Amino acid sequence: MQFSLVSSLATATPPGGSGAVPPSQSLSPFTLGFAFREGAVAAGKTVRSSDVSRMQVIEKNRWPDGSLKFALISGFAPLTPNVPLTVRLSAADAAPVGTPVALAALKATGVTASVSAAALGSAAWAGADWDTPFKTWVSGSEMSSWLFRKPIGTDAHLTAWLEVRMYADGAVEVLPWIENSYLLVPGPTNKSSTYSFSLGGTTRFSGTINLPNHCRTPLVSGSQISHWLAIDPAVTPKHDTDYLQSTNLVPSYMATVPPDGPNAGRVKALPASYTPLQQGNYPLGMGTAGYHASIGLLPEWDVLYLTSTSSACYTGVIFNAYSAGRYGIHWRDEKTQAPALFASYPRYNLGYGSGVEDSGASAAGLYFSAPVGAPDPAISKWKASHHPSVGYMAYLITGAFYHLETLQFAAVTNHFMVPEHLRQGATGLQLTQVIGLRHTAWALRTLALAASATPDADTVQKTQYVGTLANNVAWYHAQYVVKPNNPHGYVEEVEVNPRPGNDPYTRGIDPYSQSAFMNNFFAGVLGWCKSLKIPFDASTASKFDAFYAWKARSVINLFGAGGPTEYLYRDAGVAVVMVAPKDSSRWDTGEGPWYDNFGQIWAATHDGSLSGYDQPVRTKALEDGSLRGGYFPEATSYWGNLQPAIAYAVQHRLPGALEGYQRMTSASNWSQLVAKFNKDPVWSVRPGT
Repeated sequence: MQFSLVSSLATATPPGGSGAVPPSQSLSPFTLGFAFREGAVAAGKTVRSSDVSRMQVIEKNRWPDGSLKFALISGFAPLTPNVPLTVRLSAADAAPVGTPVALAALKATGVTASVSAAALGSAAWAGADWDTPFKTWVSGSEMSSWLFRKPIGTDAHLTAWLEVRMYADGAVEVLPWIENSYLLVPGPTNKSSTYSFSLGGTTRFSGTINLPNHCRTPLVSGSQISHWLAIDPAVTPKHDTDYLQSTNLVPSYMATVPPDGPNAGRVKALPASYTPLQQGNYPLGMGTAGYHASIGLLPEWDVLYLTSTSSACYTGVIFNAYSAGRYGIHWRDEKTQAPALFASYPRYNLGYGSGVEDSGASAAGLYFSAPVGAPDPAISKWKASHHPSVGYMAYLITGAFYHLETLQFAAVTNHFMVPEHLRQGATGLQLTQVIGLRHTAWALRTLALAASATPDADTVQKTQYVGTLANNVAWYHAQYVVKPNNPHGYVEEVEVNPRPGNDPYTRGIDPYSQSAFMNNFFAGVLGWCKSLKIPFDASTASKFDAFYAWKARSVINLFGAGGPTEYLYRDAGVAVVMVAPKDSSRWDTGEGPWYDNFGQIWAATHDGSLSGYDQPVRTKALEDGSLRGGYFPEATSYWGNLQPAIAYAVQHRLPGALEGYQRMTSASNWSQLVAKFNKDPVWSVRPGT
C-alpha cells in the first residue's frame, strides 16, 4: 500500500501579493482518497506511515468483513519541489485521535469568500457565517472539511456552494461551485451572468457562464483544481495503480499506455485546463452511433489514470469530472438539499426538455418542474444508454465531496427518467425488455458504483442505492433463475432483431437476434458489481450470485472448442448473435422455443444473414486457430467489447470461463489485440485478483 506526492511549487506569488516567494513551508499539506484491499486493514486497525510524521486517515467505507475499504488520507509531507516522495502505508493499532481542526480555527484566519452573479445577486461568507456549515465532511486533527451553501441573491434556483478544507497549519483550500438544480421549484431556466469568486478579498475567478437548468460548475479556470487562501502548495498525488486495481474497486487492465510517442495520443488529448462547462473529452452528442471513448466500464480518461504514468492523467480525470456538470442531471431536493430520494417521489418523472434523452411519459402525470426556454444547443442531453461513469474515479483519487455527489446525481437521473409505472415507483427497476440492454447495463453500473462509494455513515443515501440494486437483483433472479427461461443466459430485450435492413428494429423476422456487444456490457457490469461486494443481505447476495452465473453463460459459452454442440471461440467477437429460433419466442413465460445448444446458436449466427456486421458465412475449421471477424484486432472492436465480460467470469471462477479464456489468449494473433490496447485501453480488462 503506497502512494506518491510531488509538489511543482518552485516559486510562488501569494494571491494579491507582490514578488515571487520561495516555498517557506518545510511540510506541505495534502489530501487524497485511498482504496484498500479487503482484509489489508482489519477491523479495529488504522494506517500509519514512517514517511510522513503527520497523517490522518478518515474512513468512509468498510468491506463486509469489517476491514477498511475507502478513506480520505490527509497530512503534511516533507516535499522538495519536483521530487516525488513515496508514502508507504502499513496497518497499525489505532492510536488516540488528536483534537480535530475546528471551525473556530477557520474563523480565526479572518477568511472571507463570496460568489457574485452580477444582477442575479451574490452569496458571501465572513465571521459568524462559518459557524453553521451545511455538512461536516471530514473531522480530523490534520485537516477538517465542511460544506457551505447559500442562495445567490433572491433567485429561487441558483445556489453557491463551497467545500472548505482547513489544515492544522492554517492553510485553507476552497472549491466553489454554482448550481441550478431544484426539483419542484417552478420555472427552471438558464442562468446567464458574469460570475465571480472572491477569497480573502481577492478575486480568484471571473467569467461569463450560461448555466443551464439542472447543471452546475466549479468556479475555477486554467490549471486550477481549487483555490488556496495563501500559496497553493501545488501537491499532486499519484496512486500505486497496480494496488488500486487489486482492490477490485476498479477493473484490472492489461494495457500499458506510454506517456509519450505514437501510442500516447489519448494521453495528449486529455484536458490540461478547465473552463466552466467545457466539453472536455465528452462526445458532442451523447448517444450518437459508433464508438466513443466515454463508453466502457470506466471512460477512457479514468482508464488512462490506471494504465499510464503520465502526470497529465490526474488533472485529466478531475477536469473531465468537472465537465460532467454540463449535463442536466443534478436533481437536488430543495427540502433536504441532497440528491432526490426515490421513496420521496415514487410517482414522479423527469419530463421532456429536462436535459435528458428518452425520458418517458408518466402514467400518473407527475413531473418535476418543466424547464422554461430553449436548451443550450452547444450542450447535448444525457442519454442513459450511452452515459459514461461520472464522478466515481475522481472521488476515489481525491475524496472530494463534489465528485461523490456527481456520481449520486447520475444514479438519481437514471432512476427518474424511467416512467414510474415501468420502474415500479420507488422500487427502481431497470428492465432490459423496457429500456434495452445497454441502457440497463450502464444504469446498473452507475447504481452499483453509488451503492459502493456512498459512505457507510450516510445511511439514507446508502440504503437507497443498495436497496434499489437489491430490488433489481430480486426481479432478475425471479424471472430467469427461479422459473425456467432461456437456458443460455440471454435476457429479453427491447431492441429486437438488430440486423441489416431492419432499422428501426422490428418484430417478425426469424430467428430472434440480439446485439452481442450490448449483452457483453451487461455481463461485464454484473462481474464488476460482484467484485465491489455491495453490502447486500445474505439472501440478496445469494440471488445475485445465481443470476450472475446464469447470465455469464451467454459469454462463457462463446468460447467453446467448436464441437457439434459448441460455439467456436474464433468467432466470439461478434456484433449480433442469434438467441432464439423464433422471433415469437416467449421470455415472459420462459417457454421459448430455444436453441438446444450453442452449436445451434453458432450455426444460426454465422449462416451469412448478418454479413453487414462483418459476420460472413463461417465454417468451424480451426485452421491456425486465429481469432477472426468483429473488426479484429482493433481495440474498439467487438473483441474489445467482449473482454470485461469474459475477464470477470474468469476472475469469479465460473465454470468453463478459464478454459475459454485460455483458448482466446492462446490464439496465434491474440498479441495483435493486446498491442492495440496499449493505444486504446478502455476495453483491455483482464481477470483481477
